[in-house]
Amino acid sequence: MVEAMPATPPADIHQLLAQVGLRATPPRLAIWQVLHEANDELDAVALLRRAQLIEPRTSLGTVYRFLRELEQHGLASPRPVAHERSRWRLGPPDASMSPQPPALAVMARLAAALGYRLVR
Repeated sequence: MVEAMPATPPADIHQLLAQVGLRATPPRLAIWQVLHEANDELDAVALLRRAQLIEPRTSLGTVYRFLRELEQHGLASPRPVAHERSRWRLGPPDASMSPQPPALAVMARLAAALGYRLVR
């Protein structure tokens, strides 16, 4: 049997979401709480399962949209995993990632301009 998590997100999350132009809906707060309390990087499906323990109305579409919005504002970052779903965590991308060669950096900028993201 899985225990329900407490439904109290950090108080400053409301202000943080408002600053970046996002509403603090119950599903978003549940997703944020799961990311905030996670000891490891989670993929979207694992994140959904844990968030639904807090807010049952959370959907997979909401998880993916909210993760992308957090990424666009530099509040969360994905770590691509070969042949699996990306793993997510709060915070900017790891500084430990090696810098991109110039040609790859140009391709990454071009892909981003077209709405894509290069995955290693």
